[in-house]
Amino acid sequence: MKMTLLFLLCIAFCQNAYANLILNGGFEDPQVPDRSWQWFTSDQVVGWEGSNIEIWDSLNRFEAYQGEQHAELNAHGQSGPFSIFQSFATNLGETYEVSFAYAARRNQSEAFNFDITDASNSILFTSLLNQHRVKNWSTFNTRFVATSALTTIRFTTVNQGSYGNFLDAVSVVTSSQPSLAAFRQSNVPEPSTIMLILLAIALLAVKRFWKS
Repeated sequence: MKMTLLFLLCIAFCQNAYANLILNGGFEDPQVPDRSWQWFTSDQVVGWEGSNIEIWDSLNRFEAYQGEQHAELNAHGQSGPFSIFQSFATNLGETYEVSFAYAARRNQSEAFNFDITDASNSILFTSLLNQHRVKNWSTFNTRFVATSALTTIRFTTVNQGSYGNFLDAVSVVTSSQPSLAAFRQSNVPEPSTIMLILLAIALLAVKRFWKS
């Protein structure tokens, strides 16, 4: 009984400590075949709204920043700029950390706008990202203070045409939590690894307790 309780408490602690407010920030759902791509309407992609979304999986030997898949911001069949966005619950006055990975597909002139808005559509943060490396991931980090119970992040293309920016590892966490993209750039284990380590320590402690 004690072992089961400790196990459940450890899982709950790890999940809460690294809770990403963004659903499907790595674009892992829906899955596409390895070394291929597919485009989806936004209602087919968990968590996201807006225009069509391309999802890639190791196409042309370009790997995702995190996990197996990533998105291309310019979706198939669109003749001009478009945007994808996601809204999430926030606590008024609380500070949040935002991070994501991005890369250019064909040239360094590709660009997109990143915006954070509150429930009244007031802009909390806006930035034009135009310093890209072709098929080489960069990371972006910022923070904001919530001014409403609902906040939205939005990515909007600047370029015309079907070639656009790659996007991956989108995360929003409270300021007391490390951003998910930060794990990839540092030597700190990712949350799933940390959870397994903590579980192993907990099991060893229980085993020692029962032997004593």
